[in-house]
Amino acid sequence: MSINTRFTDDHDHTSVFGYLCVFGALMVFTVLTVLLSFLNFGLLGDALVATLIAVCKASLVIYFFMHVRESPKIIALIVVGSFLWLAILFLFTIADFRAQYGTGASSMPPILPW
Repeated sequence: MSINTRFTDDHDHTSVFGYLCVFGALMVFTVLTVLLSFLNFGLLGDALVATLIAVCKASLVIYFFMHVRESPKIIALIVVGSFLWLAILFLFTIADFRAQYGTGASSMPPILPW
């Protein structure tokens, strides 16, 4: 076994052009975040729009810069599972927020201490 065959791999690596395209997409999402911050979608709507853009940006970073694209499929499965678990936690947080301050099923006026 020669040293050259031991350290070679057979997956496609992202080219410099690919990294520049991802960088451009991240910059577009950043500008989109700033522009959408001037619009009012309501408190929950603003949070959801910002979270959606952040998830898109994080997905690009994880897929390309953290090399999930070139990793075994089990790594991709773990990453997707982590995102799903995070989404579940966010949904519980949003449900709790809506129940306390919004139009949730148990929306009640806050109890005043006096």
